[in-house]
Amino acid sequence: MTGSILVGVVGFLAALELEHPLIGLAVYWVGILGFVGIWKGTSVQLYDERDAALERRASQLTIQVIAVVAVLLMAVLVIVEATEAMEVPPRVVGGFLTLSGLGLLYGAIYLFVRYRR
Repeated sequence: MTGSILVGVVGFLAALELEHPLIGLAVYWVGILGFVGIWKGTSVQLYDERDAALERRASQLTIQVIAVVAVLLMAVLVIVEATEAMEVPPRVVGGFLTLSGLGLLYGAIYLFVRYRR
């Protein structure tokens, strides 16, 4: 099931590399629609408690890695800016702000789910 998404993303990236973005977008959407078709179009149970536990663990590890990267990146950005060793590119600052926003969103959703019980 997730293989169709993987095929769509890899196809999109390959088409971008070959400078065919519209073809890549079409391949991407075929992969996404394939996922939805399998998910909604079958009566077979495709997801059980083992999948839920695996997804929960993968999500937890992802958030932990993002948190460590964000903390280290923030320290590096402050040092580079303070010493004027180089100018930090706007994309790097944007990436850091995106990681920070993801952390804040996770915290807000975590609190919502925790206190909603």
